[in-house]
Parts: sequence; C-alpha cells; structure tokens
Amino acid sequence: MARLQASVGVIGLGALGFPIARRLIDAGCTTAVYDVRLDPVRELAALGANSCSSPADVARVCDLIISLVSDAEQTDAIVSGAGGILETLKPGTIFATGSTLGPAPVLRVAQQIAAKGGHTLDTPISGGIIAAREGMLSLMVGGDPELLASVMPVLKVFADNVTHTGEIGTGQVAKLAHQLVFSTNVLALLEGLALGEAGGVSPDVMKLVLKQGLANSSVLQIWHELGPRWKGMLEAKNVDEPLPNMRKDLHLVLDMAQKLGLELPLGINVSQVADSGKATGHKDPAL
Repeated sequence: MARLQASVGVIGLGALGFPIARRLIDAGCTTAVYDVRLDPVRELAALGANSCSSPADVARVCDLIISLVSDAEQTDAIVSGAGGILETLKPGTIFATGSTLGPAPVLRVAQQIAAKGGHTLDTPISGGIIAAREGMLSLMVGGDPELLASVMPVLKVFADNVTHTGEIGTGQVAKLAHQLVFSTNVLALLEGLALGEAGGVSPDVMKLVLKQGLANSSVLQIWHELGPRWKGMLEAKNVDEPLPNMRKDLHLVLDMAQKLGLELPLGINVSQVADSGKATGHKDPAL
C-alpha cells in the first residue's frame, strides 16, 4: 500500500471508525483520533495515532476530518458544541460526514462549516464491520466533485467503491434508499427462512436454495458473520435506549419520504415490524 502524506482526523471510533482509523495509520496518514470512550483512543495511539481530548483538538491539526458518530444530535455536538470542531477549524479543512443522518442535518452542518471557511462532503458508508476491516466499504458522496477528487486517495484506503451522487445531501438520500432495501432484505430473509423451516426445510438447505436462485443477495452471503448483529437490532428495547442503526435509519427513511411527498407502504410496514420487537425468526439462532 502506498504511503499517504495526509493529515486525517477520525471522530467516533466504533464499528466502522476504529478499523477505518487503523487502515489510515497503516497507510501512512498522520491520523488524529477522538472518541468519548478512552479505550479505542488509547489502542489506536499505541499504533501511532495522535490521541485527542476533544473534536476541537482534531480540527486543530487535521486537513480532513471524518465523522463517524451515531446520529444528528452527536454530529451537532462534535461540530458546534463545547469543544467542537468549529472552535479551531482551519480555512480549507474538509469535513466528511460518514454517518447516516438524513439530508437536513448535513446541509445545516455544511453551512456552519462554510461560515468558518471549511468544506463539507456528505459521505455515508455502507458495508459493515467486515468490509471496514478489509478496506472494502462503499461510499455515497454528495458534494463538489473536485473536492471529492482531492480526498479520493484517502477514501480509497478504506473504501473500494466511491460513488458521486450529486450535490450535498444526495449522499444521504442514496444511503437511506439503500437502507430501505437492505432492511427489507433482512426481514424478508428471516421470514423466508422461518417459512421454510416451518414447512420442513432446514435453514441451511433454505439458504442454499436462496443463494442458487434470484433471491440471492449480499445480505445472505454474509449472514453467517453479520446476521446475529442485524437480528439484535430487531430485539425489543427500552423506551430510553437509543434505537439500533437499522431501526433509526428506517425512521429517517420515512421522515424523508414524508417531506418529499412520497408514499412508501412497504417501508412503513418494514419499520413497524422492526420496531415491534416481534420480527419473525430474529430470536432463533438457526435462522
């Protein structure tokens, strides 16, 4: 892998942020990291990253900042909250929103960044933990194509596919449309496996049948590795707990569709089933 002379910050060191930061370090990028949790920061610092105590510290030393926090509220906090990147943002710095937020929060942040002389790319990510470790993630990028071209060598360290979707906000639109299809696939797969088992076909045989037919999918191909995680997102949660990503994204899908005046009857049903905690087969280890 070619050594990259770039100063990159990663804020949010969870399932995607940690392996992305690690790949950037291995590629020779000067990498600064921040997370509210100290353990991943310390682990990456031991590998050569610069540990930061706030998002402002990241912005002070980086030309490109990749945000991988959970939602719009956390994004607002790291951008404009106390100790946020706006306090130290250098003119010309690029802020890349890797989180799935919906178009409106990204546009709001982009305006704040622009007021300080910075730039924003709307870069939601798909692929999951395994793809992040292997540098095989997919990015949907909204924003200035020349700006995207300038950071492409860095993005290619962790992303195999980078697709320009149009203006700022369109990356979010593409990601939410993707999440609608993905979530429907997960729930349909669970129901299909459960139906097969109820009729006397084992889940393993049913998976083979699906892989050999037109119902095959990327979700099915990596079900063994990521299926348990996705099924966990369909379990009932306490009211005060944050929504798991799949369910949060479905809410964002329906909110965006409503604002666009678009009816999504299947999306509504999928979201309701996901929220119910009663998705067929999600508690069955065999499925």
